[in-house]
Amino acid sequence: MALLKRTSAMGLAGTIGMLLVALTAQMGMTGQAFAHDRDDGEVVTYGPNACTVVAEMPAYQPATCVKHKTEIDDGVTETKNSYVTQATAATVQQAFQPSFQQLQQNGWTMMEADQDLEDQEFEYTFSKGLRQIEVKIEAQEPDEGTGTEFSIAQK
Repeated sequence: MALLKRTSAMGLAGTIGMLLVALTAQMGMTGQAFAHDRDDGEVVTYGPNACTVVAEMPAYQPATCVKHKTEIDDGVTETKNSYVTQATAATVQQAFQPSFQQLQQNGWTMMEADQDLEDQEFEYTFSKGLRQIEVKIEAQEPDEGTGTEFSIAQK
């Protein structure tokens, strides 16, 4: 009888734990891993909810945030969001074009535009006063799967 009660209690506890995990995930409260290095002022956050808006540059949708990094370097705060998507690099690059035009209409100057069509790598740099935005887009390596990795950084 004691064994039966113990097994039932353990089963009930396991079921409640699984329900809590499922409820938390459904509510969007997924766990994020934080890493903080006090020596260089760098904070890194991983997870789909980690990224924040960088300047006036929205991320390509649909894309999943994989990493957000903030670092203070010589008194300047640098922020970088990294994303992945199943879309091709060319599709992501084309989707950013209206945002690039909007940046320029808002006073940002395109300082650099590197496009490597063969390797599907694109890099753009904009500046406005002392601020700078970098957008890097590249196709994933075959061993990483299909899709595209891109990042948006602000200095």
